Amino acid sequence: MSHVEHGEERASQDRRTALKIITSLSFIVGLGGLASLLKSISPAILEIPEWPRVRLANINEIKLRTWYLFSYPTKDIPCLLVKTGKSLPSGVGPDRDIIAYVMICQHARYYGTIYIPPKEVRDPEKLTYLKTVPPNILELYPDKNLLYCPAHAAIYDLEKDGEVLAGPPFCSLCKVILEYDETSGDIYAVGLAPPAPAVPGVTQCSNNPEELKRIMLGKKLVTEALLEEKI
Repeated sequence: MSHVEHGEERASQDRRTALKIITSLSFIVGLGGLASLLKSISPAILEIPEWPRVRLANINEIKLRTWYLFSYPTKDIPCLLVKTGKSLPSGVGPDRDIIAYVMICQHARYYGTIYIPPKEVRDPEKLTYLKTVPPNILELYPDKNLLYCPAHAAIYDLEKDGEVLAGPPFCSLCKVILEYDETSGDIYAVGLAPPAPAVPGVTQCSNNPEELKRIMLGKKLVTEALLEEKI
């Protein structure tokens, strides 16, 4: 091999070596950039926000055996608050008789559920919506606070953690966790308790509290709630 050919081969080898070094450095720099990118976006993907703490009302504003409608934790999730007049294990307030639930039926994600108070306060003139409830259902549970779904006749017992009394649902209602401030008398919504409500984005009837929180991802959380008196 001539000196010229040897020199050209050596130069070609040096160029290949330099190219490998440049490629390796570019790859390393690229990995660093990718790592920084993943680090910056991962929290946004993986972080599960906390439930908003939202004031609902003062205890003096809540009437006995009256139900109120509000939205929580997002504006598209309707909830029910009732002062039952009965001391309940999950109730809050001085008499532990105030409860709240998501008003979405667990069977087919039906939003048009109906609150049924005990018979003693079922005034047909005032509660005109009860005319849509079959009479046999009203007679079957005369003393209970119920939630009725007219889509497939599901009935939930609001006095026993929203458990299913009749109909096709496989799990109880999703409960709104309430907090009562004894000093001020204010009542707050501070979260939802499993099972998960039948809404898109979560496994229906899931008892995983972290999965339940994921219904908030990508949605605008409420920062205040307006109680709408229904009866």
